[in-house]
Amino acid sequence: MSVGYFPKREKLGLEDLFRGLVTASHILHYHGVLDAYGHISVRSPDNPATFYLPCNISPALLNDADDLIEYNVADATPVEKDAKAGYLERYIHSEIYKRFPSINSVVHSHCNDVLPYCVSGVPLKPTVHMAGFLGASAPVWNISSHYPSSSKHDLLVRTNTLGASLSAAFKPATSAGFIYSKVRSAIPPQIGGSTAEPSHEPDHAVILMRGHGFTTVAHSIEEAVYQAIYTKEAAKTQTAALIVHNAYFGSTIEGKVDIEDGGKIKKGKLKMEGEVSYLSDKEATDAWDSNKQTVARPWNLWCREVEACPLYKNECAAGEDS
Repeated sequence: MSVGYFPKREKLGLEDLFRGLVTASHILHYHGVLDAYGHISVRSPDNPATFYLPCNISPALLNDADDLIEYNVADATPVEKDAKAGYLERYIHSEIYKRFPSINSVVHSHCNDVLPYCVSGVPLKPTVHMAGFLGASAPVWNISSHYPSSSKHDLLVRTNTLGASLSAAFKPATSAGFIYSKVRSAIPPQIGGSTAEPSHEPDHAVILMRGHGFTTVAHSIEEAVYQAIYTKEAAKTQTAALIVHNAYFGSTIEGKVDIEDGGKIKKGKLKMEGEVSYLSDKEATDAWDSNKQTVARPWNLWCREVEACPLYKNECAAGEDS
């Protein structure tokens, strides 16, 4: 199993994995994807039945391996009985890893730039090639119809049942959307791809969560960070495009207008001029197929940014080259 896009060794050591997970948390905070809340996890390279997730701490304040907890995929229970207190929403991660054996990293975010598309009914679509992984659009998962009978209705994914419902949204029983799996399964294993059967791959890379945020799934930490950051950037670009469009373009009335009755429209409709241009399905697929080859470039930049910022401390030991 490959959990990193660019491993220096045939097998990624836990030291590198821990350091990468802490660095990823810092990067996501630096770029405004995470704040005091939100989290990124990674599946264990030694045991795919477990995964690592930070303890209940703000992402920017993660410091070393002691801040990370190993959980069982089966039920999101800590492997160590004396583990630190963890995130309540660890079920987001456990249920995704359970449903999709090829997924190795998960990000959950409350990013402000994305939140309007979780509540407005306006679909989040790729307007730029850097966000081709969004496909035709990012579906919105509505938790309201999935609360267990005794659960709090607080929009938090606090149970296995809710986590399973969210994970199912990444691959609906019937989906005519962007087939994320076709792109992902084509990636050679040595650069982070998966040999899993297509049926085990998600159809969507990103799911929006009503009134909550978004979750993205990937085959490596680097890929998950890329998708999370460019989900935010895609939302910012689309929002700006919609504002500019609505401010610039006017509208016309098509149909019969009854002037004698207060200008009431009869059998007419309001037609907006111009339209926001989105990527076609093929453009989205081909754009991501090209960009996935270059994830090392931004990852190396993002690592240097947080290394140079005094807020972030990463004291995880670096692995030794073999």
